[in-house]
Amino acid sequence: MRARSGLKPGTGPLPGDEPAPPRRVSFANWPGYIDRDPADPSRYPTLAGFSRRSGVAVDYSEPITGNEQFFTSIGVPLAMGQNPGYDLVVLSDWMVDQFAGLGWARELDPQALPHAVNLLPALRKSPLASVLGYSLPWQGGLTGIGYNLAATGRPIRGMRDLLTAPDLRGRVSLVRDMRDNIGLILLEHGHDPACFSDTEFDLALEALNRAVQAGQIRTVTNSYRDALVRGDIAACVAWAGDLLQDGRRHPGLRFTLPEAGGLLWTDNMMILEPAPHPREAEQLMDYYYEPGVAARLAASQLFICPVAGADEWAGQAGPAPAGREYVFPPPEVLASAHYFKRLTPVQNSIRTEQFSSVIGL
Repeated sequence: MRARSGLKPGTGPLPGDEPAPPRRVSFANWPGYIDRDPADPSRYPTLAGFSRRSGVAVDYSEPITGNEQFFTSIGVPLAMGQNPGYDLVVLSDWMVDQFAGLGWARELDPQALPHAVNLLPALRKSPLASVLGYSLPWQGGLTGIGYNLAATGRPIRGMRDLLTAPDLRGRVSLVRDMRDNIGLILLEHGHDPACFSDTEFDLALEALNRAVQAGQIRTVTNSYRDALVRGDIAACVAWAGDLLQDGRRHPGLRFTLPEAGGLLWTDNMMILEPAPHPREAEQLMDYYYEPGVAARLAASQLFICPVAGADEWAGQAGPAPAGREYVFPPPEVLASAHYFKRLTPVQNSIRTEQFSSVIGL
């Protein structure tokens, strides 16, 4: 038989003989939101373990500095049905809800996520009904009060202290998220953040405005940790994981859930639509729901571990963390934490604009 096109018999590729493209997944996250090798901060042990086991390379990056910021950066290609450059992203639960509503999130395949059954029951109760169909929590968190005991000289119990206490005037920091700040004020007023009226929201906003006008608030930033360590700010709205991480080096730092209650939230892994590597993204999501893997991530981050059974592996991942009740929360801690209600995109825009106007953003 003659060879075609000058090729010798047996030298040309046969159909189906082409090498398979390398398997990989692009994963976008927030800065510092993963375990790192202390000897080499550019290495991520759990991701390395996933690649060794699965043969899937992970292109990991940290471009997310805010939910709205990331929404703006990838919204145009997503709206045009184009590849946004990432397969898997981590965004706050309420933003996942908006992505799902826009058709920009891929519905999860339960068959591809056998370990998703390990999701903590308490994190299945989010008022954002669409979230669990399109995402899984990467980490959960509690919003409460952080303070530097050397700077305050006393415990700080709640938002009333932050907004009105004379000894804290000009030494208070808020975070940039409307939900965290307003939610804590609503609780202080005896209102449920998961079910509040327009009037109750307006009363909370007015309380915040009085504090701003009185000079009580020094700054509004998500990067409050260094200022708190230095004592430039004495107390702040804070996320438990941040204070637990810094408390390892600075034992004078404290985190507390206000007596009126705190906020419960999740940052969620979500596969974008379209994404070029959805199956690899699902593999990665499922991997992080293995209790042993989840325990290693939790030992680094000290936020709420969303995976049931991970606490039993925690001793193998490292020494028991101070503030363990905020990493593997018992029922009484979860009972004092509240979700923020679901807002439509229009409602969210209006409420966020009102909040931003008051605090000067």
